Amino acid sequence: MSMLYALKPQKDSLLCSFSRALLSAGVTPNVVTAAGLLISLIAGLFAASGHLYAGIFLFIIGACLDAVDGSLARSCGLTSEFGRYFDSVCDRLSELAFITGAVAGGTPVMAFAVIAGSMLLLASRIYNHRKGLNSNAAMFGRPERLALLILGLLSSGPYSIAFFMLAGLLCLVSSVQALASGIKQPKLVKPST
Repeated sequence: MSMLYALKPQKDSLLCSFSRALLSAGVTPNVVTAAGLLISLIAGLFAASGHLYAGIFLFIIGACLDAVDGSLARSCGLTSEFGRYFDSVCDRLSELAFITGAVAGGTPVMAFAVIAGSMLLLASRIYNHRKGLNSNAAMFGRPERLALLILGLLSSGPYSIAFFMLAGLLCLVSSVQALASGIKQPKLVKPST
């Protein structure tokens, strides 16, 4: 499992009051996920128009919403299979929209290595899930990937490319870890309803 995902229980506890306030206002986890995607699309437009720092700022806000949607779902008992997939797909679309905008605005094309690695990791998790296998062993998750992406965007020259390639490579390693852990661990048992 991602190193930072180990802190999810503490994050959920900190966001519990906020999550309940959102729920009482009629905001669902999927609405928060969609809002994060929309903000990331806007961030990509800012980056494409040459306002990379404003784009990064908006993208970070969108990523923070990604931290809220899961906490809202877990703390309010609103987790669902659809929500899990919707969140994962929106995460990847958010990254794709923002990175595409950044590349259009002048960031090196190697930033797409982050997307390639991200998509590979998603595919390995979906493969495991469809087979009823666990895939929690991946050590490199979205928080670490986004940190390396932002470091790459803020760096110049060969350093930016190195950060992008490192993120893509660590996603590849995590994909292999996820697939290997799914093979070693017993199948997930779906609860009966």
